Amino acid sequence: MRDTDNSTRQRYDNGQVKSTMAANIEDKVIEKLRVLPESQQAEVLKFVEDLADVEAKADNGPAVGRAQPTHSDNGDDETRGRRLEWLKSHREEYGGQYVALDGDRLIAVGPNYRVAREKARAAGKTNAFVTYLSKPDELAEMGGWV
Repeated sequence: MRDTDNSTRQRYDNGQVKSTMAANIEDKVIEKLRVLPESQQAEVLKFVEDLADVEAKADNGPAVGRAQPTHSDNGDDETRGRRLEWLKSHREEYGGQYVALDGDRLIAVGPNYRVAREKARAAGKTNAFVTYLSKPDELAEMGGWV
C-alpha cells in the first residue's frame, strides 16, 4: 500500500473523512431546506430534533459530538410562536441572510448556515435555532412533480 493510502485510511479512522462527508451532506440539506416556507422549516427542525432524541435513547445517552436539545432551548409552542414573529418582523433588516436565534433573541447573523451556526456556538449558544430568512420580495421555489 502506498503512503497516501495509509494517510487516507488514517484520516478516515480518525473521523476526518466522515466529518467532511457529513459537512458536505449538511450543506446540501440546508440548501434544500432554506427555500421551504418557515412553517415547513419548523416541521423539519422538529423532525430532526426527534431523531436526535431517538438516537440518544438508543445509545442510552447523548449523541456523541452533538448538543442535545432541551425542551426549553428548542422551544415550546409559545417560544416557537415568538421566534416566528421575530422572523416576520425582521425580514426587512436581515432578509437574504442566515440568522441564529435563542428564542426570539438574535444571537448571530451570517451569509450562510455554517457561519451563522459557528458564530452562535462562539457566543455559547450550542442549541441556537439557525435559519435562512428570505427577503420580503423573495419567492420560495420548491421542486415537485409536473
